[in-house]
Amino acid sequence: MTESVRVHHCGITVSNLEEAVEWYSTAFGLKPGLVLEVSGPSGEQVLRMPPHTHRAALLPVGDFAIELLEFIPKGRDFSGRQDDVGYVYMCFEVEDLDGVYKRMSAAGYDFHTPPMLGEEGQISGSKFCVMRDPDGKTIEFIETGPGMTAQALHKASEKGVRYTSFEDPLIMDG
Repeated sequence: MTESVRVHHCGITVSNLEEAVEWYSTAFGLKPGLVLEVSGPSGEQVLRMPPHTHRAALLPVGDFAIELLEFIPKGRDFSGRQDDVGYVYMCFEVEDLDGVYKRMSAAGYDFHTPPMLGEEGQISGSKFCVMRDPDGKTIEFIETGPGMTAQALHKASEKGVRYTSFEDPLIMDG
């Protein structure tokens, strides 16, 4: 089934759609490819939610899109904790993470750390760093080393990486 399944988009609920679109446009150069507003019984049934309106903008990124969603009325405030069940975050792959970090830090974007280099196992040669969007959602950046490319992950999955018993896990900062 993996050959017929691809990720199309990932939805991120935001507090203000216009501000979020502007932020993603300024930060990453992303522009909406579709904007829409949904209300009424069909939108309520599709999402299994009480009466509401939601507005959305889909921003294409390569063969993928980010869907920014604003709900009216607004739901609960986001706690900002990545360990909350249901938390989802975005990771952008870039070719020069040090350059991206330098440019975006100089522009005032707040990163948790400078790029960190994976030095062991499958993550060896990959660089990572994390920042937050205006609503506090994590955005990760990765410069992939040879073991972290999509092709390498597919190859490793075909070999059968075990996730039910952590007999020989990669331990970072252990």
